[in-house]
Amino acid sequence: MIVLERMARVCGALAALFLCLIGVVVTAQIVARLFSMQIPASDDFAGWFMAASIFLALPYAMLHGDHIRVSLLLQVIPERLRRPYELLATLIGVVLAAWCTWETAHFVYESFIYKEVAQGMVAVPLWIPQIGMPIGLGLLTLMLLRRLLRVVQGQELEATEHG
Repeated sequence: MIVLERMARVCGALAALFLCLIGVVVTAQIVARLFSMQIPASDDFAGWFMAASIFLALPYAMLHGDHIRVSLLLQVIPERLRRPYELLATLIGVVLAAWCTWETAHFVYESFIYKEVAQGMVAVPLWIPQIGMPIGLGLLTLMLLRRLLRVVQGQELEATEHG
């Protein structure tokens, strides 16, 4: 579990790095325009950095219990039904995350096999900017499995500022 938590933290740091890179690319493009120049494919790179940031932040957010949760039912159901509710909700999350991981991994694999490249000014192999999707979703799946194990064992779940 400690290795998984460390991996989630590394993903969080990478997500933050990609957010910073978006700022660098946008700032560089603004400065270049002041001198009547343009950075080739800067919008492509900014979009790829945003996608990487989003998907790599998923396991880190799960580690800290920061995913959006509809807690309305938890507030109204009796205490004895809360654990089964958490079990079912987490199980559904695991299944959906695993399915998304599988599909995105297949998508990236096809991009790699068919040697797809970006259509922009810079011909980047598409599997490179796409690889963050299955990595982030795969680690999210593992984090959800960790949560499922904690629910089954009756352990304390991630605390959030919203309860």
